[in-house]
Amino acid sequence: MTNYPDYVVPPPKAAYIHIPFCISKCGYCDFNSFPGMESLFDGYVDALVREIIRTGREHKQTNRLDSVYFGGGTPTVLPTDKLINILAAIGDTFDLAEDCEITLEANPGTVDQSKLAQLRSAGFNRLSLGVQSLDDEFLSAIGRIHTAREALDAYVWARSSGFTNIGIDLIFALPRQTLKHWESALNAVVGMYPEHISLYELSIEEGTEFAELCAEGQLDLPDEELGLEMYEAAIATLTAAGYEHYEVSNFARAGFRSRHNQVYWYNESYFGFGAGATSYVNGVRSVRLSDPRRYVEAINREEDPVESSERLTGRHRLAETLIQGLRLLEGVDLRRFRDDTGLDAIDSFREEISSLVRNGLVEVSEGRLRVTHKGLLLMNDVAVELIPT
Repeated sequence: MTNYPDYVVPPPKAAYIHIPFCISKCGYCDFNSFPGMESLFDGYVDALVREIIRTGREHKQTNRLDSVYFGGGTPTVLPTDKLINILAAIGDTFDLAEDCEITLEANPGTVDQSKLAQLRSAGFNRLSLGVQSLDDEFLSAIGRIHTAREALDAYVWARSSGFTNIGIDLIFALPRQTLKHWESALNAVVGMYPEHISLYELSIEEGTEFAELCAEGQLDLPDEELGLEMYEAAIATLTAAGYEHYEVSNFARAGFRSRHNQVYWYNESYFGFGAGATSYVNGVRSVRLSDPRRYVEAINREEDPVESSERLTGRHRLAETLIQGLRLLEGVDLRRFRDDTGLDAIDSFREEISSLVRNGLVEVSEGRLRVTHKGLLLMNDVAVELIPT
């Protein structure tokens, strides 16, 4: 039986901050987000800052952070000064690299030029705009609060405020969406020329409004074949426009890959702060209390706000590194895998990898294990093969 060493994971160089508030809940959303909690804003930010400071004291040996990411929810529902205070706490507590990537997720309906200018001046240097669609009919159908015009305005305001690194999120396979609709959206976004584009196929998640509607037969969703056509169309359109397709769902102009998300895909360590946030430190994955009120109460009582945690060891840890790495189109660098873990990936997963190769889902080439085009379209099948039983 193979002995899987509990190899040392370097200290985190990234931090994720979760803002669990939003104006309204979109029909498809299963993220940890809550509308109607404006009265908790002050207490939540105070608790969040306290968690950041306490964690910083416990990890004085941590190297400087290369990326900081504010996600949600909708971080920009918070007043501007609150967001700036949180970023200041991060900067006061941790050593930030001179070129630290500091990302803020924003809903176009919650920003204006003044807010964006203040946030840019405070140090936020990357903006992730949750555009999702540039068609008002589809935006309304999925419950977004903004219009296509507001999305375009937000992008222009961000540019004029000094943001030179802007990402746009889009969702495809929406109810009643056709390939023509999708191609129109792609061409419109390419015309805007953002640095980064993320594409996500609509998924129906348990507990959401869309799950209920789907069960009742009230969602007219594209079939699987059309969904694949849309994905293929996106790859063709964006690569032809000069974007690098570097991860299953992500495309970037040269030099603008998401630094923060690559931490996850390389299965590296990161801090997580805020209600529902996950951290991965010293080989331990911890999830904070998802309820914002309970999170604040725990911090105020000086208790650990962690709801659950697990130490990833052995074969599970190695499998996760492979699965995450295979999301990158460049694949897993087998030498780096061996240097990081002390194990040979091919030997450790010989049976599983052989099966994937036989089925045409992965290939071993030039020192890398990577998915084929077929595997790219069937990533769930690839992951299932590698998950230890």
